[in-house]
Amino acid sequence: MKKLITTIFASFMLFSGSCQDKKVELANSKQQIIKQRVQEVNIPLDMTTHRPIIDVMINGKGPYKFIFDTGSTTHIIDESLNEEFGFKVVGEDPLRTPGAENSLASKRVAIPKVSFPGTNISKDVEMNVIAIRSMLPVDGIIGGFFLEDYLVTMDYPASKLTLSLGKLDKNDTGVFPFIQDARTLNLTIDVAGNEIEAHLDSGNPLTMTLPYSLIDKLSFKEAPQKGLPMRTPVASFETWEAQLLGSVTIGNAVIKDPKVRLAEGYEYVNVGYGVINKLRITIDRKNSLIKFEEVSMANSDSPKVLEQIGSQTSPYAGTYEGDRKVWVNEAGKLVYQRTPAPIALEMVQIEPDFFEMKVPEGVRAPQEIPKVLFMRNEANTVVGLTLVYKDGRKDGPYKKQVN
Repeated sequence: MKKLITTIFASFMLFSGSCQDKKVELANSKQQIIKQRVQEVNIPLDMTTHRPIIDVMINGKGPYKFIFDTGSTTHIIDESLNEEFGFKVVGEDPLRTPGAENSLASKRVAIPKVSFPGTNISKDVEMNVIAIRSMLPVDGIIGGFFLEDYLVTMDYPASKLTLSLGKLDKNDTGVFPFIQDARTLNLTIDVAGNEIEAHLDSGNPLTMTLPYSLIDKLSFKEAPQKGLPMRTPVASFETWEAQLLGSVTIGNAVIKDPKVRLAEGYEYVNVGYGVINKLRITIDRKNSLIKFEEVSMANSDSPKVLEQIGSQTSPYAGTYEGDRKVWVNEAGKLVYQRTPAPIALEMVQIEPDFFEMKVPEGVRAPQEIPKVLFMRNEANTVVGLTLVYKDGRKDGPYKKQVN
């Protein structure tokens, strides 16, 4: 039986995949790849969920939505999609989370002709079967190693995946070696003066996750605040959120004072979207080299807070602690969004200063969506908000920021 470690993380409508294990060969699957007969191939990335989602064809059918995940040691297909095809089961692997003792069993199936629309790139691979559609609006995960024969550039600002032939020059500016352990990308980064081995995870839609054990080695703008639990199919981690006082250096890219998440019981540093979203990253797996380029973006990807549209105003609009934003959108609706959540949720008033958040049709919300209670001071001015759950527990208060 092959040994497999797969992790799927959740945080308020956001999940990220992350895996770590020894490199495993797909011994009984065909690994024939048809090289594209052009110098460069561009594959569009859907970044609306802060994960790189690509269109994938399976045995000539599709396209299906798959996350391109540098943090996965395996490919994953949703169990209902697998049932539609009826693929042959070739094995079974344990599913577990680093830091947790429990595990689940996952069937492994042989899948022919996995390809991308408009390209000649095609592979027969094995995928593990998980009910991923119940957690994410996708059909599966493609591990980054699927494209190990190519020079791969993840261009987040341009929302594209560029494939080309060739290699990186280790002497070029911005090129650094990485450790290719279990098909993941691990490299040494600097976190506020601390050299730490980190896992580059394109499947993580959040920011940088740090082991809580590092808390005494770091400084923060304010004391870390308790966050929502980070859940996996087999484990749950308590989390704290904070803004780092200091810079994170990845290669030659420097991110100043980033927001981070600390997870109790977590075993390693995981670098996700919130840190790498303005970078162009080129990966040379054949030579274990990686290049980071900072990209200047004319428009911020954070939501624009529109406190007034036409004659409409709202006393609730503004920015609250923890990157929570409330504004009136172009349709005149009051909406709420927490960075880096992929979508804004419409707020429907049910009582004075008390709102429920409406999930758009077709969007899965595997965790409870709390209600929002706004707080006022003695002058009757909105000064904060708190999140209220069905069982009566409250998360907050989050103070309204004054510009």
